[in-house]
Amino acid sequence: MKKQVIDAKKIVSDIRAGMNDAELMKRYGLSAKGLESAFNKLINARIMAVEEIYGHPSRTGQDSVIIVDDLRQLPRHYLSVAVTVYDPHNPDQAGELRDITEKGIGITGIQARIGEIKTLVLDSRNFLDVGAIWFDAECIWMQPGTTPGEWQGGFQIKKIDPQDLKRLRELIGLFSLK
Repeated sequence: MKKQVIDAKKIVSDIRAGMNDAELMKRYGLSAKGLESAFNKLINARIMAVEEIYGHPSRTGQDSVIIVDDLRQLPRHYLSVAVTVYDPHNPDQAGELRDITEKGIGITGIQARIGEIKTLVLDSRNFLDVGAIWFDAECIWMQPGTTPGEWQGGFQIKKIDPQDLKRLRELIGLFSLK
């Protein structure tokens, strides 16, 4: 069984640019089954939504795909407005969103231990009619902020409901600087 290594950022860009299945298979040297495997890995890693990858035919073939998934390669969006983030289990833990991707967020004001998983809520009610965005995220880095007692950290999104992911994408689109 041949394993094909594909850069996630490149294939996501090609899919979003409108390449059809045949073009993707040719560009990445994949069978139909290999392309389906790539699509599933992108969806399972929450890099792309099911809605973005639709209409591809039933596939056959014997290869499998490894998606190179480097979080730092995903485009980071710095917000042009203040968005409150809080821990619903600890009301004293509230902060502000610094930056955001579909896979992670940067926060000022919430302290956590590296490896700790927190339920976090983005209070998007002032920006989206649909309400707050809930998800579970793992702290991947934490450091003191510029103000004494303030903390800055990065959190990787581990679990998010599809509707909340849709709202997260809307928030990114509404208030991010390009």
